[in-house]
Amino acid sequence: MSYQVLALKYRPQTFSEVVGQDHVTTTLTNAISGNRVPHALLLAGPRGTGKTTIARIMAKAMTCQTGPTPSPCNECTICKDIINGHCADVFEIDGASNNSVEQIRELRDNVAYMPSAARYKIYIIDEVHMLSVAAFNALLKTLEEPPAHVLFIFATTEIHKIPATILSRCQRHDLSRIALDRICAHLGDLCRKEGYTVETKGLELIALEADGSIRDGLSLLDRILSAGPEKEIDRLLVAQRLRVTDRKILFSISSAVLERNGAQLIDLVSKINDSGMDLKEFYSGIIAQFRNLNIIRLCGKESPVLNMIETEKLELDRMCRNFPSAYLGMLLDLLLKEESVVRFASHTQTAVEMVLLKMIQIEPEIRLDEIITKVDLLARRMENRLGQTRVDSPPPQSAKPPLTSAPLSEQIPGDKLTETPPLAGTRPMPEPMPYEPEREQAPPPHIPTDLSDSPDSPGPPPPSPLRQEQEHQKPGTWSQFMDVLQHELPFIFGLFSKGQADTSAPDKVIVTLSSCSGFEESRLNTKTKALAELGRKHLGKPIEVSIENNGGPEDETCRQQASQQKAEQAAAGHPMVQHAVRLFDADII
Repeated sequence: MSYQVLALKYRPQTFSEVVGQDHVTTTLTNAISGNRVPHALLLAGPRGTGKTTIARIMAKAMTCQTGPTPSPCNECTICKDIINGHCADVFEIDGASNNSVEQIRELRDNVAYMPSAARYKIYIIDEVHMLSVAAFNALLKTLEEPPAHVLFIFATTEIHKIPATILSRCQRHDLSRIALDRICAHLGDLCRKEGYTVETKGLELIALEADGSIRDGLSLLDRILSAGPEKEIDRLLVAQRLRVTDRKILFSISSAVLERNGAQLIDLVSKINDSGMDLKEFYSGIIAQFRNLNIIRLCGKESPVLNMIETEKLELDRMCRNFPSAYLGMLLDLLLKEESVVRFASHTQTAVEMVLLKMIQIEPEIRLDEIITKVDLLARRMENRLGQTRVDSPPPQSAKPPLTSAPLSEQIPGDKLTETPPLAGTRPMPEPMPYEPEREQAPPPHIPTDLSDSPDSPGPPPPSPLRQEQEHQKPGTWSQFMDVLQHELPFIFGLFSKGQADTSAPDKVIVTLSSCSGFEESRLNTKTKALAELGRKHLGKPIEVSIENNGGPEDETCRQQASQQKAEQAAAGHPMVQHAVRLFDADII
């Protein structure tokens, strides 16, 4: 076969040609120059990153006729034999198919023989993690103390499967995934050498699909160049030939989610499904897209963990700038939780649509820490409200003068000024009508003919002392007194409404309260004088208050339990708490 694929045709032949592994090639070059090459090397890294290539270059560097040298000539007989795979002193062994202990014993026996033509006898074992435990054990002694003419080079993609006894006997070098821009630049150079022109965005799409593997990128490029006679290939043609999700659609999906546009999401999913693309692979692309959004929001667009081109970084940074990181994290968390549903769904399109519609139901304004803070604040307010009796709002000002000339501090309780508004759904008590005792019809006052302000102008005749004494001695009923009390001392009115009044005594009125908290009792003590004056004025005798069973441990426990139960019920029914329960599918504990 005359045609040679790009991955073989352009395989690097020197350390300087290796793409994206400078940290490894520099170390090996300096080791060769300083004559500090170990007897066992272990190259670990993802597929297609250059492990076998570096091993072959190392073999040429150690056996070249001009060496050992960091730059093999690739012209001598040994270098050409290694390139063509014909060198008798360089053994490339597949660990997956030569993993038995008998084969490793045979290798151990052959190690003792000197090389036939080269300076060293080199064993390259690819996928060394596939060796059995017995084979590793058979290799231990030879690996630790090999002959001076032997060099072992191991390559693996699963370093965690190699026993620690083997790792401790090797000098380990970890190869990394190749950066996106390095892959794009390398593919562009090879296209120019092959006489093709591929759009930069198309090369970026190939590099994204390569996922850090230079060999995968070359294989994809080979597939695109072989698909048609075109010498100029744009991004759309690359996407069609690779059958991959167009990056623009992923950006449209993320934009529609952040804008909470459900109709656009349904339309985009339908287009993807009609194009024949795998919806499960498309869903994986959505997860990667929102992962990149989270990384940019948390770490910035210059973060090294982003495997993206510069224009896409700028677009995602603009897209997520106005959204909190907690909101973006909730979106990614939902995508990951629903991944198994999409993977095993019999109707994949419907499953993907439902997940995207769930995402737009998450409100970006709501943050978990803010909800917790508001719920805590609500709970404290409810506890404060249940620690005291509800105080009604003062009645509107009337044209009639007040019944007493008591100071404002006595007419309006102190807690009235700082009381929080009642919860939604409660009905305020009706405003009481001010009580005014019945009075005898007094004669109309004398209206002077002279309207001047002189002190000699006659005024209305003063009431007689007998009439004043009769009005003062005329007592009212208990219900009339309660109407006055509701207007003057609403807090005391609330307490007396729950108690019983005994007006049979000639010299006093006894009000019995079944229970009273410490706060209520202290408030009651501050209003004793004002309460006695109201009693003498409207009932003709003072008022005494008797509190039964106050302060008992059982009653206090019952009151605390009742207060706590009311607080829990009120807090659980609050609209903000109910919204948090629906948002997080939570239970109130």
